Amino acid sequence: MNSQELWKDRFSTFIQELQKYLRYIFNGHLLFVLIIGLGGLAYYYSEWVKTLDASFPAAFILALIFAVILTNSPIITLLKEPDMFFLLPVEKKLTPFFRKGMRISFIIQSYILLMVLAAAMPLYLAVEDGKGIDFIYFFIIFLIVKYANLRIKWDVLRYYEKTVHILDIAVRFCFNVVTAFILFSKANILFVIALLVVLFVLVAYFDKAVQTKLLKWELLLSLESKRMHTFYRFANLFTDVPKLKEKVARRKWLDFIFSFIGNKHGNTYTYLYIRTLVRSGDFLGLFIRLTVIGVFVLLSLTSFIPQLITAGLFVYMTAIQLIVIRKQHENIIWHDLYPIAEEKKNAAVFRLLMAVNAVQIVIFSLVALFTGGLIALLGVIIVSCFVLLLVKSSYHKIISDTQGKWD
Repeated sequence: MNSQELWKDRFSTFIQELQKYLRYIFNGHLLFVLIIGLGGLAYYYSEWVKTLDASFPAAFILALIFAVILTNSPIITLLKEPDMFFLLPVEKKLTPFFRKGMRISFIIQSYILLMVLAAAMPLYLAVEDGKGIDFIYFFIIFLIVKYANLRIKWDVLRYYEKTVHILDIAVRFCFNVVTAFILFSKANILFVIALLVVLFVLVAYFDKAVQTKLLKWELLLSLESKRMHTFYRFANLFTDVPKLKEKVARRKWLDFIFSFIGNKHGNTYTYLYIRTLVRSGDFLGLFIRLTVIGVFVLLSLTSFIPQLITAGLFVYMTAIQLIVIRKQHENIIWHDLYPIAEEKKNAAVFRLLMAVNAVQIVIFSLVALFTGGLIALLGVIIVSCFVLLLVKSSYHKIISDTQGKWD
């Protein structure tokens, strides 16, 4: 068993998987909109910071934010389901494999810490009257604390008891809040050193306590599966992800929608596609995510033109990405027994798109009214209606092109 070669193989596969989807993510229109939105948020954040004074509880708020980041310490293991059978006999030889996973986890989470700390420094400098050199000091301390959190988290993963995991999260969170608060309050460095000593005493205690405990393979596989599933769901915003397992839920509370569908022969596929949208975690999740992101971006923009462009772009992206609902039932032969023409199937999809976009337009219009007034409201409605006409004009071509590929 060569754990070094195993890690190289798994890590190479992992990087290839990331590159495959990042290629679509960084070429997507959604990323462009998010960049604009983040730029707007950064501008208003800088303007808001200028209005603060020493009475603002910046140290406490920043302590809570960094405590969450420090406590949340997922560990990359790159394990696969068959590993619990094939690697179990050589568990004790896998120490270098998991050590490399810890190292990669630490590097990634250190980068996140760096970005959040860079964003938090303007608030700290404005309220606490700090200095720029404090950035390096804070970052070094947070790196030490993050490393200790990862070590403790890895040791606690060897326990089956849920109470141990809950207690671990609670204790580490409280400890991280106190550490971050002392840092941002510019307390004496001796207090920080004392807290770090206590933290590494905990690390040493857990290292010794789990020496005789074996790996909990089911737990490790579950956590790795959830971690990759989170990435796939994010990538699914930009492209189809075959490895993303679709989740179907009853969602009885949405049954009132079907009361608006008449019991007519021609509404068969209208009912089927709406039921698919309501029950599917992918399609409904796509609509909710794009709508929520669009709302946040609109809230960050107060200029008239950017709001119109953003609203129209999100409406168009939602319609185009939901068109694939047309192929959802193509592989089920029983639907071919329905005496319904293909044109009515296409019309049912189009009606669904118009209804979904209408809901989205109402939400965006309310946001525009809140941020820009009546003029912004009318502008968003006009632009969104223009986008719907654009979708309608290109809809039949998209359907014919994609249907040729499905057939």
